[in-house]
Amino acid sequence: MPAQNKKHLADELLTFDEVVGLLKTTPGTLRKWRTQGTGPKGFRMGKTLRFRLSAVEEFVREMERESELND
Repeated sequence: MPAQNKKHLADELLTFDEVVGLLKTTPGTLRKWRTQGTGPKGFRMGKTLRFRLSAVEEFVREMERESELND
């Protein structure tokens, strides 16, 4: 298995509630972002929605870039 895939698999998985807490937002806002396709990418493991920490971090970086462009 390539090293990049191993790193990706080792990336911490977060629950929906953990992402809400990490982003200091509300469940409704995170749901809205996901519905609009603008939120962090998640995936289902069975019935549970999970997010990779790296995807949440990338989402925050993108929000920062957009904010800087609009200032």
